Amino acid sequence: MFCETEAEAFADPARELIFEVGRSYLERHGITAAELVFDPAQHRALLNDGARFQELLQRVALLQGQHTRRPVSERMKELTALAEAAMKRVETQAAGLPAALTDLPEAVAGGLLAGRNLDEWVRAGVAFVRLLKAQGSLAAQAAFCLDVIETGIEGEVRSMADQTLSEILRLKPAAASIFGEDANRRAMIELCLSVLEAKPTGAAVTPVMARLQAANGLPGLPLTQAAMRARLTEMLGGTSPLFAAEPKQEWEALLALKRRIARVELLAADEPLIAALDRRLARFATPELLNPILAKEPDLARKLLFLLQLNHEIADAAARFELLGIIGHYLDARDFRTTFISPKATREDFAELAAAISERLMRAEMPPARKSAYLQLFRDKLATVVKPLGSRVAQRGAGGPEDHVLVQDVRVPLRNWSPAGLMFGPCDVSLETGMRLPLVVVVRNPAFRIEFQARAEILRVAEGMIAARYQCDDPAVAARIRDYFA
Repeated sequence: MFCETEAEAFADPARELIFEVGRSYLERHGITAAELVFDPAQHRALLNDGARFQELLQRVALLQGQHTRRPVSERMKELTALAEAAMKRVETQAAGLPAALTDLPEAVAGGLLAGRNLDEWVRAGVAFVRLLKAQGSLAAQAAFCLDVIETGIEGEVRSMADQTLSEILRLKPAAASIFGEDANRRAMIELCLSVLEAKPTGAAVTPVMARLQAANGLPGLPLTQAAMRARLTEMLGGTSPLFAAEPKQEWEALLALKRRIARVELLAADEPLIAALDRRLARFATPELLNPILAKEPDLARKLLFLLQLNHEIADAAARFELLGIIGHYLDARDFRTTFISPKATREDFAELAAAISERLMRAEMPPARKSAYLQLFRDKLATVVKPLGSRVAQRGAGGPEDHVLVQDVRVPLRNWSPAGLMFGPCDVSLETGMRLPLVVVVRNPAFRIEFQARAEILRVAEGMIAARYQCDDPAVAARIRDYFA
């Protein structure tokens, strides 16, 4: 934002820049940029703290000097003159307004929030800020901004309400009253997503959050929408676990979050948000998170499958390079023949895992020469593995017309199933080999009726049909399934 005229000094981009450079000052005094711009009392407080006033102007001058390549001292003089002229204009317009202005309908009816020229626009800003201050708490101010928007006012005041609401949503002192007293990072991620997806959570939320959730994704509030994306990005920062202390559970939760974000066009195109998520995923290529996950995989085949999935999901080039070396190490393992698959596995397990690894290798992003070498090495090693003799074919049950699985709330026909495996499709949900996700399995045939939740691992994807291994954590349900197939 580069202000050249006094009018530009009052506009939304200028207030947003003030918020960015003066955020700590605003948070310390519990005010918004709109108040700093349109309230003479705030002008006096800032001028009395002369060093702070000069500091804020210098930050703006430095930012703008980087883009214009003009001397900072020259820009400081221009900004000082603009700020002083703007303050005088605000003081003049404030003097002509009623001293006690607290009623929004009265202000709307009296035309105090309308503006056709710069003076009327500034008067509207002063009136807006007086009404805003009368609300008291930041949560009440956020609700007031929504009230202004819901009156149907157009033009600068509507935009001012949007920009001010966007600030409040980002102010640290407002977090508890907007997102909830007990809201941790995980809860705030869910709340931000619920607003941007236009899907209320159904849980008890604050009054302001309930109104935001009901706003259908905030299509008419671009600045508030951007603030919710910024909050979401902020919550994804750092290195502490978000969903679970156990690395494998954290990985699966982050993958589910990635799929969820990808389904919202607005979020999928948000570069800072995607970059923050990518940084979290890339950490799983480091020994502190990768080793515990690999240690829990029962055989070499599933270790390879996870490594290839990780290589596919992360974007960091350095992390991918490290992973390629680890993948090569496992492919060339001395004990590949005996550790590729568990002795308890069936020949169907062997075929599904081998096909899944081969498919992942062919689709992996790596130099062509290395990919060819890895594929050949895998085929050579696979030929030495002693194939399991056991079969689960006899335990397969054909799916009936009412049998299905729920994948991310989408109903998909169940083709056949066993105590350990599922075949379902055609499936419109984007699934990939190696993914782990929760499913609901529903069987409704004359001999057996059951519905249960399961944790599934995708083993093969072909022409819309999905082969998956699953596990039911409910002992009673698992016993019923075993009895049915016995």
